[in-house]
Amino acid sequence: MSICMAGIDWENANMDKREAFSFTNSQVERLCRRIVCADGVDGCVLLSTCNRTELYLSGNAGLKPAEILCRAAAAQGSENLFSERFAETAERHLMEVSCGLCSQILGEDQIVSQVKRAYQMAHEAETTDAVLSQLFRLAATAGKRSRTQVRLSAAPLSVAGQAVALLTSAMHVKGKRALVIGNGEMGRLASSLLVAAGCQVTVTLRSYKHGQTVVPAGCSTIAYDERMAMIPECEILLSATTSPHYTITRESLEALDSIPCAVCDLSIPRDIDPAIRNLPGVQIFLDMDSMGGRDVHVDADDRRQVEAIIEEEMAELLRWKAYRQALPLMDELGHLVSERIVTGYDFAVLSDGENAQTVDKMEHAARLAAEKTARLLLSGLQGELSDSALEACREAILRKAPQLRDRRTQ
Repeated sequence: MSICMAGIDWENANMDKREAFSFTNSQVERLCRRIVCADGVDGCVLLSTCNRTELYLSGNAGLKPAEILCRAAAAQGSENLFSERFAETAERHLMEVSCGLCSQILGEDQIVSQVKRAYQMAHEAETTDAVLSQLFRLAATAGKRSRTQVRLSAAPLSVAGQAVALLTSAMHVKGKRALVIGNGEMGRLASSLLVAAGCQVTVTLRSYKHGQTVVPAGCSTIAYDERMAMIPECEILLSATTSPHYTITRESLEALDSIPCAVCDLSIPRDIDPAIRNLPGVQIFLDMDSMGGRDVHVDADDRRQVEAIIEEEMAELLRWKAYRQALPLMDELGHLVSERIVTGYDFAVLSDGENAQTVDKMEHAARLAAEKTARLLLSGLQGELSDSALEACREAILRKAPQLRDRRTQ
């Protein structure tokens, strides 16, 4: 069984191209169920974030992940937009993604939870298998260790943090009024950061459920449908939703008497009509492609620490794969050991005249105990014994008890 992946991200495609492959949670689940039915595919996980879409497959060697994803998404002809990786290169890439080494905001905080959420959605859609489960578990572990043990950059560690940093460097935000459309993870983080910068922040809500809806501290709220009435009172407009449609169009802003001087769109697909950047009065327009590249001022020792974490988790994955590959042989060895012990004794003599039923019980108990002991010993040697060593054990047993070889061939 082999792992492969296809991905499109901020490094190899602009927003116009990435937008076509940005999927909602429900779309991800539907695509996973469709993809896992493709010939040769045993499991799949689809990671879709604001800056990347990546499909991970387990199954037969020779799978073409970009072709499979484009066919499932009805986007044939776009395969050349994707980078493909196979086997260990694909596994290592997921580790690097989870650690934030591939993020637009180097070392960003949110990517670990996004990797875990992608696996959880695939698991709930019943499209994962043991290989992908282990890979994503270890990748999440690498990401968590990297985030808690190393700080790769002194810059903001999220897209929302970078956006607020860009706003505060371009304008005086203290005391300014801001409207944040969307109260998801990105919207809440942006709202909290704007409040911390001294803004008066209002957040839109689709609905409110007491005890369930989380509103960032220091923010007031309005209904989503009232957003247009609020906009003329604000200097900053920021949108961060998962809507497949624009939350703000050019025409809707042109109809207002006053519009914000700073507009920020933190969504893919885009929330805000990009034509708004050309409206008179809009002095600052930010979108995902405005967030800049990675922070190049990274301490070399910090990067080495992250790379060492990845190597450790990759080694753990390799040990797991070797153990999994050896399981059938280990099972056979356990069975041979039990048979070797049982065939070496005359239980009728050992039972000292007991009835046949007692003899059978003694033989069954001896076989079971021997097999369990052998398997415990072998599992305790996980990662220590090579396939050749296990083969040598098997051949040694068969040399001592050739009748077992004859029995296996019957």
